[in-house]
Amino acid sequence: MAPSKESFRLSTQDATFLYGEAANGPLTMAMLGTFRSHIDFKALFAHMEARMHLLPRYRQRIVFAPFNLAHPSLEDDPSFDLANHMFCHELPRDSTEAALMKAVMKVNEKPLDRNKPLWELHLFNGLTGGHSAIFTRIHHCLADGISGMELLAATTSTRPDAPAPPPPDEPWKPARNRSRAELLGSAVSDFARSQIELARRAADTIAHLDEFDVNVSAPAAAVQTIRRIGQPIVAAPWNAATVTAAREVAWLRCPLGDVARIRAAFGGTVNDVVLAMLSEGAARYLEHHLVPTAGRPLRIGCPVNVRAKDEYGKLGNRVSMMFPEFDSRTMPAVTRLKAVIEETSRIKAAGEAMAFEHLLAALDYVPPATLGLTSRLLTSAIEGAGRLAGAAPRLARLAPMLGAGISFVATNVPGAKVPVYLAGHQMIDTVGIIPLTATLGYGVAILSYNSNLYIGLTAEPNLMPDVGFMKSRIKEVLRELIARVPKEIEPAAPRAPAAPATQQVA
Repeated sequence: MAPSKESFRLSTQDATFLYGEAANGPLTMAMLGTFRSHIDFKALFAHMEARMHLLPRYRQRIVFAPFNLAHPSLEDDPSFDLANHMFCHELPRDSTEAALMKAVMKVNEKPLDRNKPLWELHLFNGLTGGHSAIFTRIHHCLADGISGMELLAATTSTRPDAPAPPPPDEPWKPARNRSRAELLGSAVSDFARSQIELARRAADTIAHLDEFDVNVSAPAAAVQTIRRIGQPIVAAPWNAATVTAAREVAWLRCPLGDVARIRAAFGGTVNDVVLAMLSEGAARYLEHHLVPTAGRPLRIGCPVNVRAKDEYGKLGNRVSMMFPEFDSRTMPAVTRLKAVIEETSRIKAAGEAMAFEHLLAALDYVPPATLGLTSRLLTSAIEGAGRLAGAAPRLARLAPMLGAGISFVATNVPGAKVPVYLAGHQMIDTVGIIPLTATLGYGVAILSYNSNLYIGLTAEPNLMPDVGFMKSRIKEVLRELIARVPKEIEPAAPRAPAAPATQQVA
């Protein structure tokens, strides 16, 4: 990633993560990695300092355009200090995973400071066995799952003794802060340029409608997707009220070799197997809690990477969504997997992810001032409901709230296929922590690393006080699937999922 001092205007999709952020729903992408042996904070600091020139956006802060005439831009932070972004926490000696998670979730509650570049790295020492953990946070307006993993790759290596990268040709100096008049002129210019581009895009589409016979179904698919999202879903307890800032996380490790054997026996993709585990696990959770399903489905929001080949290695968000629906009643694990394969196959054949991408692109036609104001009004309502949920949880469940239209989000991000090292220390395990907001009180991040899938379950404890029980149901489904694999199917060589255009990511 080449260094740059130039400002960078956020896309509409990037900016919506800023506009839609509430105090009780920080929209940050987070990852917790545990590392072998003790990591010295000074050594880690020096390691990151030697690589900051590879991460130019990490030294830029958000600057809002005057009157919100254009989306915010990233500008060099004249006060950038790495010490404002790296922190060390000394836990009591031989601290357990539970103690680590409690400390990490406390850090995770606070939104990132918008006056500084929107990222943090927290080192936790004192774990059992003398190990350390690193918790990283980056705002969703800067990166989705794919670009977040690519940023991780810039600071890690596949060798414990990897040399530092060549230093920059000259020391970093922040670009001069632009005056308000300059920011205003830039915003007006960029807004005018964007409107011209949108008009050109619309005219080009109209002029070539006769060439798009193969995509005639796209508008119909878009309309159908909107209709489906508007249909009622099962009243899950984790969607019953607005979230507070509190979070709890549980996670499990699943060998990719086991997933490969399941696929060899029953078909489908890695994502299909995971969705079967998650949807059936959720159905069993609902049954245990005596939640009436009323024939309504679980609807899962699955981000889909839509990057072109030349867009890899760039920051920002390039995702669409698909919304598979599954029976909210329990069923045998293999029956569930077959139903998942049927549903995801239908969605791919209908081109729903591509249709939703066109819907997202339509937001480009909404003026930034209008989009920002609308989002702020919604955010204020979410924050108010969140305060009520924190002060009176039972009352909050009775208050009418507009649901998100989905039961939870499940995002799948491919990672390194081999062990990686940070400052000479091997990463043992890794867990993704998904942002929660509004009435989304539960979400799942799936990361692949070193021949394993790591499934991170993030929950708001007032809405899901027993995320560990959800984890146990998901593990139960995995065990049942493995038990049904014929013995003659040998374990396949583990293979991490690739990242083609249809790969699910955050």
